[in-house]
Amino acid sequence: MWLFSELWFLTAPKSSFAQRPTNSSFAQPTPRQPIPTNANKHRMIRNVAIVGHSHSGKTSLSEWMLYDEKVLTKQPLAGQSLLDSDPAESSRHSSVFSHFLRVPHNDHLLEVADTPWHDFQSDANSALDGSDAAVIVASVCDGLKPGTITSFKECQDKKIKSILCLSKMDRPFIDVDNFMDEFEASLGVKPVPLQVRVDGEGGEFEGVKPLFVLESNGDIVKNDEPGTEEAWMHLEEAVAMTDDDLLMEYLDDGALAPDKVLLGLKTAIRKQKILPAVYTSSEKNVGVLELMDSIVAFLPDPVEAREDALRAACESEEGMCGMKPGVEAGFAARVVHTVVDSFGSLSILRVISNSCDGEGSFDSIPHNVVNMRTGEELKIGLTAFTLQGKERLPFPNGAKVLPGNVIAVPKLDSVQTNDILTVKEAVSEEAAEIKIEEATQVLTPLSRRAAEIPLMYTALVSLPEADGKKGGRGKSNSGSDKLISALQAISREDLAVKVDTVKGSLLLHCMSGDHAQLIATRVKDRYGIDIELSANPVQYKETISKAAINIEGRHKKQSGGSGQFGVCVVNMEPLEEGSGVEFVSQIKGGVISKPFIASVEKGVREQLEMGGPLAGYPVTDVRVVLTDGKMHSVDSNDFAFTSAGKLSVKAALSKAGTRLLQPMEEVHFQVSEKLVGEITSIVSRNDGYVMGSESTGVDSVEIEAILPSASIPAVSDALRSKTAGSGTFNNVFAHYQAVSDEQTIKQIVDESPHRHE
Repeated sequence: MWLFSELWFLTAPKSSFAQRPTNSSFAQPTPRQPIPTNANKHRMIRNVAIVGHSHSGKTSLSEWMLYDEKVLTKQPLAGQSLLDSDPAESSRHSSVFSHFLRVPHNDHLLEVADTPWHDFQSDANSALDGSDAAVIVASVCDGLKPGTITSFKECQDKKIKSILCLSKMDRPFIDVDNFMDEFEASLGVKPVPLQVRVDGEGGEFEGVKPLFVLESNGDIVKNDEPGTEEAWMHLEEAVAMTDDDLLMEYLDDGALAPDKVLLGLKTAIRKQKILPAVYTSSEKNVGVLELMDSIVAFLPDPVEAREDALRAACESEEGMCGMKPGVEAGFAARVVHTVVDSFGSLSILRVISNSCDGEGSFDSIPHNVVNMRTGEELKIGLTAFTLQGKERLPFPNGAKVLPGNVIAVPKLDSVQTNDILTVKEAVSEEAAEIKIEEATQVLTPLSRRAAEIPLMYTALVSLPEADGKKGGRGKSNSGSDKLISALQAISREDLAVKVDTVKGSLLLHCMSGDHAQLIATRVKDRYGIDIELSANPVQYKETISKAAINIEGRHKKQSGGSGQFGVCVVNMEPLEEGSGVEFVSQIKGGVISKPFIASVEKGVREQLEMGGPLAGYPVTDVRVVLTDGKMHSVDSNDFAFTSAGKLSVKAALSKAGTRLLQPMEEVHFQVSEKLVGEITSIVSRNDGYVMGSESTGVDSVEIEAILPSASIPAVSDALRSKTAGSGTFNNVFAHYQAVSDEQTIKQIVDESPHRHE
């Protein structure tokens, strides 16, 4: 094996940052084959993300790949992942973060990212953005799930070449043909099998016969075993349909030569005209080696994707013809994941390019790089790692780094996931190539933009009450500072977490209530901090139902010496929704001097902000008109008229009466067309109404609705439940609207912390 597939065999030194567990299930160091001097060794790397719906078997499949190549010494067991590293993953029996592993296979190296999905799609997207190819894992026994649809669409949108891996083929009562038909009906693409199933499906599934065989010398040849003929004819026809010249030859001769089928298939996969499909069963360890053969044979190496971009640039005149892909330019890497723990931060880098001499020898990791997002110059220390799931193995100082490699570098504290790092002398070249790829829309890990993450759930975060004191920010300012630091560290690791402070309250924005609870668990496990989560307070308001005329506010106080005196008379009248608060003075003849008119206005606005008589929420959409008043040449002052203004408002609100207003959100749902009825039902149950809908692609629709702000957490959880995490929404404040339901009004009033007793 080569050096880049040999690094995970090296013994880890004892260090505080990455010690090798004594009960490791990974193979101990063993002698490997000599390192070849082939100048094209980076073309033997496949950088692949394993994506798909939760519990479809992604992590299990990754572990069996390691086991079949004798990297794992312990046979993988269902529900006992050797890759999951976080305690939450063990308790959930599901991945929360992406895990990176390297699998040597037939003189190639597979750099694999095993990704989560569901509430953690942002982490999956970051790993996918840094990959050249993907394996979309779909559990046939569970049918076409939302996560399968979403992952396929992500790969299509990002121009990521993919293989569909049908997992759990040994389970009873499955129907592969029905799954394929459903896939085609929902997504407009019919997967093309690269294999024939041996002994059928379900409990009878015992193996696969590939239509092409990857030989030990790297050649790919047609498999002429009996039983493959019909599947070969279907593959031959599918390939012919992707190219006019091949189609004419196929129609004229009735067949295509195997080498032309192979070349046409590889071209069609690169152009996303064919989605190849393979069959696996982790339970029986069937089809895993053949899957790795297919990855090597049909998915692109680190050079090919960038070649496609430059070829498209030439054809569209966006770039010069004859340009070579910059995989041998100066070092460049994309940050695909960030780990933050008690030892510090670890940035996982997917190497995009590196300097190379004339004999094909690549450089080692540079010690000085530039963050292209910020322009900041950074230093990379001597310590680096390769990853094998939760284990960190030292990357030898001075070892060569090839395009496609995944390495982990500590202490890049200002670096964020999705940043591009490069050497100073290559900044302009990489920037130019990014522009070319964006112009041609043939995107690679260098140019893919991180998608905006819709954060659909907001919670109020606090420390437990201390010393019998309620509310507040917790035990101490020191405790609050530690909590904020802990949440900020987690937000570096999880892009679907944001933290901010509003009016002294700490708010956590994330994907769902379940996600928020997981964050609380991680804060406890990692930093020893208990936190309490509660609903983000809804900013209700009140307004008046009718006018109040000639309301007097009088402040008079005499206690020896100069007294305090101020009288104002106001009218209060309702305004249209969204008008806010207006103050108008109709004082004539100087009955109140201008400075004291300003004092009255100050008192009026302060009292309205202090809240109405119903539930104590701020009063809005009113006009207060100052019509008359009295002042004293000696005793009148600013305080007296401010107090008089407050008293007049208090009396006016009491006379006019108030009603509750609730904030309403404009919500845009993105879901499958099949779920339109479910979304309509969710909106209706939460006192909202649908404004309209619009198709946004194959089996995709955007629904616009208006919903009360108070219902957003419930809507978030309901959407997650109904769509299995595939549906998303964005929401922005729309307007205030009167609360009409008497039971809802009573509940809001009873629960108001601002209610005047």
